[in-house]
Amino acid sequence: MIVPLLILCICGITVSADVTVVVGRKGDSTVLQCGEDPGDNIVGLIWKIHHINNSSCLSSYADLAKRGPQIYSNCSTKMTLTNITLTIQNTQISDGGNYTCEMSYCEGTFITTTILQVLAQPSVSLDINSDGSLECRASGGFPAAEISWIPHSDDINITKIKDLNDTWTVISTYKSNGDNVTCLVSHPTFVNVWSQSIVLSDKTRNWIWILVGFAILLITALCIVYWNQKKIRTCSKKSLNTSPPLQVEGFAEDTQEFEPYDIYTQRENVLYWGTLKVTRLN
Repeated sequence: MIVPLLILCICGITVSADVTVVVGRKGDSTVLQCGEDPGDNIVGLIWKIHHINNSSCLSSYADLAKRGPQIYSNCSTKMTLTNITLTIQNTQISDGGNYTCEMSYCEGTFITTTILQVLAQPSVSLDINSDGSLECRASGGFPAAEISWIPHSDDINITKIKDLNDTWTVISTYKSNGDNVTCLVSHPTFVNVWSQSIVLSDKTRNWIWILVGFAILLITALCIVYWNQKKIRTCSKKSLNTSPPLQVEGFAEDTQEFEPYDIYTQRENVLYWGTLKVTRLN
C-alpha cells in the first residue's frame, strides 16, 4: 500500500477545471488528466475522488527507483490509472463529483481539481389523455427537466419519479380551455428549449368527449349483459333442482293407461289359438 505522497518541493500550482459528460449509449468512457505529463521527472501522484452520492476513494501512482512503478486503488475496477491519466469506463450518473489530483515531481507539486458533471438527455413527448387533458413527459434525464406551459394555467400537476439508474422522469398534466397550447421543456443537454404545440379546436374537443362517452356506454352495456347472463344461469340452476321430471311421469301415466289393453289382447290370443287347435283335430 502506498501512503499519500510527501510534498518534496516548496512551490506548488493549483488548477481547477469543470468537465461535463453526456451519457448516452453504453460503453462511453471519460478521461481525466492530471495536468501536463512531466515525463521521467514524475515522482508520484494521488487521485482523491468524492462522488455525488457521498462516497469517496483513492487511487495513487508512484515511480520508485528501486521497486519501479507502484499503483494502489480502492476505487471501482472500472477506473484505471495510467501514469497521470485516470480513465472511467462506462461512465454513469453516480461517477460525477470532485476529482483532485496531487502530482509531485522534481520542480514542485501540481494540484488539479476537476468537477465532473455527468448528464443524461431526456426523451420528451406531448400527448392528449383520455380525459382531454394534455400530458408533457420528459423521461430519463439528469438532472430533472423543467416543464412549463403557454398559456399558464392554475390547473397544472407535476410528478417527478427517480429511476433505478439515478435519472428522473418528469410528468406535467395540463387542463386547457384554450385553443393553442404549447409545452416547453428545458434541460442542460438541450441547445435550445424544446417546444411543441397542440391546437385544440372545438371540433377536436367534441370528438374527445364523444369518444369518452362512447367508452362509458360500451362498458355499461357489457356490465348489463354480463349481469343478465349471470342471473339467467342462476335461475336455470334453481329450476333444474326444484322441478319434477315431467317426462318420467308422462311415461308412467301412459304405461298405466295402456296396461289393461295389453292384458285383454293376450287373453284373446289364447282363445284364438285354442280354437284353431280344436278345428284341426276334427
